[in-house]
Amino acid sequence: MPRKPRIEYEGAFYHVFGRGNRRERIYWTDGDYAKFEVFMVESAEWSGVKIFSWSQLPNHFHIEIETPEGNLSEFMRRLLTRYAKWFNWRHRLTGHVFQGRYGARICDKERYFLELLRYVTLNPYRGCGKRLPVAGNWKWSSHRYYAHGQYPEGQKQSFAEVLERFSENERKAREAYARFMAEGLKSGKWEDFYQIRGGRFLGDEEFVEDVKRRTGEPVRSIVRHVIRMRGIKELAQWMAEHCGVDLPLLRSLSQNRSVSRWRQALVYVGRKYYRFPCLAMGRYLNRDGTAISQMLRRRRKSLEHFAETKAFQKSLE
Repeated sequence: MPRKPRIEYEGAFYHVFGRGNRRERIYWTDGDYAKFEVFMVESAEWSGVKIFSWSQLPNHFHIEIETPEGNLSEFMRRLLTRYAKWFNWRHRLTGHVFQGRYGARICDKERYFLELLRYVTLNPYRGCGKRLPVAGNWKWSSHRYYAHGQYPEGQKQSFAEVLERFSENERKAREAYARFMAEGLKSGKWEDFYQIRGGRFLGDEEFVEDVKRRTGEPVRSIVRHVIRMRGIKELAQWMAEHCGVDLPLLRSLSQNRSVSRWRQALVYVGRKYYRFPCLAMGRYLNRDGTAISQMLRRRRKSLEHFAETKAFQKSLE
């Protein structure tokens, strides 16, 4: 059976990983780790790729990236070819350095951005339990840059995008980032979210269908037709006009049960049918985008059965 082609489009967000040939080491010395990092950053700058996190282990690597120009293959070909040639020259070897095709899973950025950041960064601590309780114990990852306020050449904007998810103040953002990593190690559950669909996708069914439409692949189900909306503001105004919801109250911090259920119905429909980013919906509703993403992930199945959700959907059909 032929391999499926790479999924590539402008703005795609990936978890990329690769392993040494026959599971052998791809880094023998600190110089090897450092050279791979240099090649990775240079290749990203050359290809216009945004790197958010990475970790290098003795026989494999993980990278969290976004491709504004839809050129994942170009970036990876340049990185792996340069490093393999250098590694063989440095250690007087011949033959393949990497095992077959690198892995690349297309991910829902709005839903899994921070979870994937932690997954990639903490990968060196898998199965270590309490033997390595501090994230900074492993040097060869992006962690040291976030912890010390430094940035790889050409990737300052990418790292700033990550820190802004924690706080607008850089110092507070670094501190919140460190807590986020420490909490993951302490709980031991930082990998639980990583559920892959079809071997290629990290996201829900709607995300998978959206990606397949972008790339011309057939989809299994037909999403019901709804009135077009240009953004969350327009969708919320529609809810207010057709469902009798008080718009200022909807955007307030009120925890009234009825208001809360309408608010959840709004973000559920906004995400499922219009693919509005969780951050944008959070900003409009004066809430944290990550919290909205987590709420949707935890309560998706119950939200679709809300009477408020069904009424709102019906008004939009």
